[in-house]
Amino acid sequence: MAAAGLAADGGQAPLPAQADKPVRDVTFLTSDADLYCSFFILNELPTLRIVGGDSSRTLFSDGDLVYFKGNGRDVLAEGQVMAVLELGPKVAGSGRKSSLGPLAFQRGRVRVLKIEKGLGLARVEKACGSLMTGHFLVPFLEKEKVSVKDAGLEGRAWTGGALSGQVVFLEDNAVQIATGQRALIDLGRDDGLELGRQLTVFVQGAKDLPFEPTANLVVIDVGKASATVKVLTVKAPVRAGDLVQVK
Repeated sequence: MAAAGLAADGGQAPLPAQADKPVRDVTFLTSDADLYCSFFILNELPTLRIVGGDSSRTLFSDGDLVYFKGNGRDVLAEGQVMAVLELGPKVAGSGRKSSLGPLAFQRGRVRVLKIEKGLGLARVEKACGSLMTGHFLVPFLEKEKVSVKDAGLEGRAWTGGALSGQVVFLEDNAVQIATGQRALIDLGRDDGLELGRQLTVFVQGAKDLPFEPTANLVVIDVGKASATVKVLTVKAPVRAGDLVQVK
């Protein structure tokens, strides 16, 4: 885990040498894990829930059968693909956004096989980590892939303009993250943010000192008021509370 490298006194562990020297001419392309095994802020609470599985199992993997129930108003069809979500805590925003909403961790997808008298049966097509009883189902949507070249950190200066915000959550709830890991920021479509946009992370070492660029991020999933980003370049670890600015 990203937090494992922390020193006992809470200091920052050194990053791998290659993290400071990215290959700038290599195009970044989102992976299936970025798209369908990541996390985002949920705007509407789901109603369909996994209630059990074959052989009384509670933890499921590819090919397993699961049973699910809803509130009676959900309209599903046999053969429909559903994404599996685990709901996490609500995420606080920065000063201008008190709460962004609950976290949703993508745990895979299932295909509906049968629906009878309010009880549905589905087969797990892909499990991401722990897919369990109690997780929720929502319609599966194909997501657009992102392909960009790392814009790096050179010549970046903090302006504090309209398209600036904060890092509000780190992958695995880590203390810090580095290249290849993901985070949430409190900028979204309502702020004019778009899929594939790159952002610079800025840190101020002390009051009255200038803000220094420390990392480069790319938006891999964008919601109404938040976005999931992936770290492309780092000079220093990314932490919750770090400032971000759209390039």
